[in-house]
Amino acid sequence: MASKTKKTVLFSILGILLIATVIGYKLYNKKHFSVENATPVAEITATELHRSFSSDSTLSNTKFIGDEVNQKVIQVTGAVSEIKKDQQGSTIILLKTGTDGAYINCTLELKPNSIEIGKSTTIKGMCTGYNYDAEMDIPGDVIVTRCLIVK
Repeated sequence: MASKTKKTVLFSILGILLIATVIGYKLYNKKHFSVENATPVAEITATELHRSFSSDSTLSNTKFIGDEVNQKVIQVTGAVSEIKKDQQGSTIILLKTGTDGAYINCTLELKPNSIEIGKSTTIKGMCTGYNYDAEMDIPGDVIVTRCLIVK
């Protein structure tokens, strides 16, 4: 190989390594997404949120559900129907929607301080979908994860 070709190959490899190092450094130091610090795309009542998903789930998916890059946070207000634990020990709060058997299912990130059944509360979290079984005609729950209690 000629000396000029060797230099070109060497500089190309060094350039690729430099670019890979910069990208790796930026990804390693990327800040984690925080529900607490995020601005909600919607502030909505539990009844309105459930009605939105039950009437047009495709439009609601576009409005309220994000992806890994464009994460969306919503803020839901409603009366607490039930408080329970899941298999991992996380606290789940069910908000009433006005439809029998249908709830806004909120999985909390932290243990709640003072939540009372029947009282209105506001929860901030990431909506992940709507569970509806059309074959059995069971009303669906809207699922909200990574929740924090606002008030």
